[in-house]
Amino acid sequence: MNNLDTSKGAVERAFRWYQGAIRAYEDERWDDVIYSLQMSVEQALKAVLILFGIEYPKKHDVSTIYVDLKQKLIPEWFKEKIDNQVDMLKDLVKLRGKASYGYVDGLKKDDFKDEASSFKDPVRDIIEECNNLIIEFSKNEIQENNSNGSNK
Repeated sequence: MNNLDTSKGAVERAFRWYQGAIRAYEDERWDDVIYSLQMSVEQALKAVLILFGIEYPKKHDVSTIYVDLKQKLIPEWFKEKIDNQVDMLKDLVKLRGKASYGYVDGLKKDDFKDEASSFKDPVRDIIEECNNLIIEFSKNEIQENNSNGSNK
Protein backbone atom coordinates (compact mmCIF):
# COMPACT_ATOMS: atom_id res chain seq x y z
CA MET A 1 0.00 0.00 0.00
CA ASN A 2 1.42 3.41 -0.94
CA ASN A 3 1.12 6.73 0.88
CA LEU A 4 -1.80 7.86 -1.27
CA ASP A 5 -3.84 4.73 -0.52
CA THR A 6 -3.00 4.90 3.17
CA SER A 7 -3.90 8.58 3.37
CA LYS A 8 -7.23 7.85 1.67
CA GLY A 9 -7.90 5.20 4.32
CA ALA A 10 -7.01 7.64 7.10
CA VAL A 11 -9.31 10.37 5.80
CA GLU A 12 -12.11 7.81 5.41
CA ARG A 13 -11.55 6.97 9.08
CA ALA A 14 -11.77 10.68 9.89
CA PHE A 15 -15.17 10.84 8.18
CA ARG A 16 -16.35 7.82 10.21
CA TRP A 17 -15.23 9.48 13.47
CA TYR A 18 -17.15 12.57 12.35
CA GLN A 19 -20.21 10.47 11.61
CA GLY A 20 -19.98 9.15 15.19
CA ALA A 21 -19.77 12.73 16.44
CA ILE A 22 -22.94 13.63 14.54
CA ARG A 23 -24.80 10.65 15.98
CA ALA A 24 -23.62 11.60 19.47
CA TYR A 25 -24.74 15.18 18.75
CA GLU A 26 -28.20 13.96 17.79
CA ASP A 27 -28.31 11.95 21.04
CA GLU A 28 -27.10 14.98 23.04
CA ARG A 29 -24.04 13.06 24.27
CA TRP A 30 -21.92 16.21 24.24
CA ASP A 31 -18.81 14.66 25.80
CA ASP A 32 -18.85 11.93 23.14
CA VAL A 33 -19.20 14.60 20.48
CA ILE A 34 -16.00 16.27 21.67
CA TYR A 35 -14.11 12.99 21.82
CA SER A 36 -15.19 11.98 18.32
CA LEU A 37 -14.56 15.42 16.84
CA GLN A 38 -11.04 15.39 18.22
CA MET A 39 -10.39 11.95 16.77
CA SER A 40 -11.77 13.00 13.40
CA VAL A 41 -9.46 16.03 13.17
CA GLU A 42 -6.51 13.95 14.34
CA GLN A 43 -7.14 11.33 11.68
CA ALA A 44 -7.63 13.93 8.94
CA LEU A 45 -4.36 15.68 9.76
CA LYS A 46 -2.52 12.38 10.00
CA ALA A 47 -3.91 11.50 6.56
CA VAL A 48 -2.14 14.56 5.16
CA LEU A 49 1.09 13.70 6.98
CA ILE A 50 0.90 10.19 5.53
CA LEU A 51 0.35 11.65 2.06
CA PHE A 52 3.67 13.45 2.33
CA GLY A 53 5.45 10.49 3.88
CA ILE A 54 5.96 12.31 7.16
CA GLU A 55 6.41 10.11 10.21
CA TYR A 56 4.37 11.41 13.12
CA PRO A 57 4.44 10.60 16.81
CA LYS A 58 1.86 8.11 18.01
CA LYS A 59 -0.03 10.66 20.05
CA HIS A 60 -3.14 12.74 19.64
CA ASP A 61 -1.55 16.15 19.20
CA VAL A 62 0.53 16.11 16.03
CA SER A 63 0.31 19.88 15.61
CA THR A 64 4.04 20.48 16.10
CA ILE A 65 5.01 18.30 13.16
CA TYR A 66 1.92 19.20 11.12
CA VAL A 67 2.82 22.88 10.98
CA ASP A 68 6.03 21.85 9.16
CA LEU A 69 3.84 21.18 6.11
CA LYS A 70 4.12 24.88 5.32
CA GLN A 71 7.66 24.11 4.15
CA LYS A 72 6.46 21.46 1.69
CA LEU A 73 5.44 21.95 -1.89
CA ILE A 74 1.69 21.98 -1.35
CA PRO A 75 -1.07 24.06 -2.89
CA GLU A 76 -1.34 27.57 -1.50
CA TRP A 77 -5.06 27.15 -0.78
CA PHE A 78 -4.18 24.38 1.66
CA LYS A 79 -1.18 26.14 3.23
CA GLU A 80 -3.53 28.96 4.22
CA LYS A 81 -5.64 26.48 6.22
CA ILE A 82 -2.84 24.90 8.27
CA ASP A 83 -2.80 27.38 11.18
CA ASN A 84 -6.55 27.03 11.67
CA GLN A 85 -6.31 23.23 11.48
CA VAL A 86 -3.52 23.20 14.07
CA ASP A 87 -5.44 25.52 16.42
CA MET A 88 -8.54 23.36 16.12
CA LEU A 89 -6.61 20.20 16.94
CA LYS A 90 -4.93 21.80 19.95
CA ASP A 91 -8.26 23.05 21.30
CA LEU A 92 -9.91 19.68 20.86
CA VAL A 93 -7.01 17.76 22.40
CA LYS A 94 -7.35 19.93 25.52
CA LEU A 95 -11.08 19.23 25.67
CA ARG A 96 -10.77 15.55 24.87
CA GLY A 97 -9.21 14.63 28.21
CA LYS A 98 -11.98 16.44 30.06
CA ALA A 99 -14.60 14.82 27.85
CA SER A 100 -13.12 11.38 28.48
CA TYR A 101 -12.50 11.65 32.21
CA GLY A 102 -14.47 14.70 33.28
CA TYR A 103 -16.46 12.64 35.73
CA VAL A 104 -13.33 12.59 37.93
CA ASP A 105 -13.64 16.38 38.24
CA GLY A 106 -17.42 16.32 38.49
CA LEU A 107 -18.04 17.41 34.92
CA LYS A 108 -21.28 16.36 33.25
CA LYS A 109 -22.00 15.75 29.59
CA ASP A 110 -23.94 19.00 29.39
CA ASP A 111 -20.78 20.91 30.30
CA PHE A 112 -19.60 20.21 26.74
CA LYS A 113 -22.73 21.28 24.87
CA ASP A 114 -21.50 24.71 23.77
CA GLU A 115 -18.15 23.39 22.53
CA ALA A 116 -19.83 20.49 20.74
CA SER A 117 -22.03 22.94 18.89
CA SER A 118 -19.26 25.38 18.04
CA PHE A 119 -16.75 22.77 16.82
CA LYS A 120 -19.12 20.58 14.79
CA ASP A 121 -19.13 22.48 11.49
CA PRO A 122 -15.49 23.69 11.53
CA VAL A 123 -14.32 20.10 12.08
CA ARG A 124 -16.31 18.96 9.06
CA ASP A 125 -14.62 21.69 7.05
CA ILE A 126 -11.16 20.51 8.12
CA ILE A 127 -11.89 16.92 7.12
CA GLU A 128 -13.18 18.09 3.75
CA GLU A 129 -10.09 20.26 3.22
CA CYS A 130 -7.81 17.31 3.91
CA ASN A 131 -9.90 15.08 1.69
CA ASN A 132 -9.82 17.65 -1.12
CA LEU A 133 -6.02 17.81 -0.90
CA ILE A 134 -5.82 14.02 -1.16
CA ILE A 135 -8.21 14.04 -4.11
CA GLU A 136 -6.08 16.69 -5.82
CA PHE A 137 -2.94 14.60 -5.33
CA SER A 138 -4.78 11.52 -6.53
CA LYS A 139 -5.80 13.27 -9.75
CA ASN A 140 -2.23 14.47 -10.27
CA GLU A 141 -0.93 10.93 -9.83
CA ILE A 142 -3.43 9.60 -12.37
CA GLN A 143 -2.42 12.33 -14.85
CA GLU A 144 1.28 11.55 -14.31
CA ASN A 145 0.67 7.84 -14.80
CA ASN A 146 -1.30 8.49 -17.98
CA SER A 147 1.36 10.79 -19.42
CA ASN A 148 4.13 8.33 -18.52
CA GLY A 149 2.18 5.49 -20.07
CA SER A 150 1.67 7.35 -23.32
CA ASN A 151 5.41 7.91 -23.70
CA LYS A 152 6.17 4.18 -23.93
